[in-house]
Amino acid sequence: MAKILVIDDSRLVAHVAKTILIKQGHEVVLAQDGPTGLAALDESKPDLILLDLIMPGMDGYAVCEKVKNTFETKDIPVIMLTSKAESSDKVRGLELGASDYVTKPFDEGELVARVNTHLRLKELYETLQEKNRQLQELANRDGLTGLFNHRYFQEALSKDFQRAMRYHESLSCVLLDIDFFKKFNDTYGHQTGDVVLKTLGGIIEDSLRDTDLAARYGGEEFALVLYHTPAPAAFMVADRLRQSVENHEFVHEDLVLKVTISVGVATFPHPDIPDHKTLVECADKALYRAKEAGRNQVIAF
Repeated sequence: MAKILVIDDSRLVAHVAKTILIKQGHEVVLAQDGPTGLAALDESKPDLILLDLIMPGMDGYAVCEKVKNTFETKDIPVIMLTSKAESSDKVRGLELGASDYVTKPFDEGELVARVNTHLRLKELYETLQEKNRQLQELANRDGLTGLFNHRYFQEALSKDFQRAMRYHESLSCVLLDIDFFKKFNDTYGHQTGDVVLKTLGGIIEDSLRDTDLAARYGGEEFALVLYHTPAPAAFMVADRLRQSVENHEFVHEDLVLKVTISVGVATFPHPDIPDHKTLVECADKALYRAKEAGRNQVIAF
């Protein structure tokens, strides 16, 4: 069940609330004032807060404002506990971000109903947030290879380039292309071509650090962003990947295929590279030279 933090300077009220909520299967943490409640909030990470508004020193309004203005706790529902009947007090609490209120002395059934309602709403909200995160992740990925897609690559590289300029960091871009890929599709069919692309995506992902970025740039072309990586190191990464692809057996049904790639590398800082678009263009020029020079090799800009 849920973990609930009760912040109330009245031991009697806190004890009654705790007794009611424990009967419902909830875990209850008690705090007698605002500062103690905020400290317990950091430690216990509750699912819901019952908060008395009128307390000596730091009152419930100040506690609620602190909770709602802190990124880690802003989504925790707060139910105000108040003995005041004036609507202005309730309005003020709701304006500060409280989800609901219960007037003391509270009815057991009402307290349980309001707590359960806001716990369900919190669960639904968290489920929705996770679904949105998954949808966003899918929107950023290539459906076949699972790597990032072209749009995400461009957006990420733009931000990364600005950071590299600001902090004088090395940033390398690698473009690679499957040699004679059209022959795989023409000779063996597009399903085999898709297997080659998907398998290559896996090889690329396995060859990179977790901090680097790999994307399907388009068709049979892939792009990598290597962070904090100067030109010599980027060339070594690219050539190691080239060798891995050359030595790998691409298997589809009863076919065993050999695949090679041509690779172009460009690195910032470079006097001819003022922005992220030029970085990609330079990597593309190097890739074109690798193809012209006979394929299955790495050329650095």
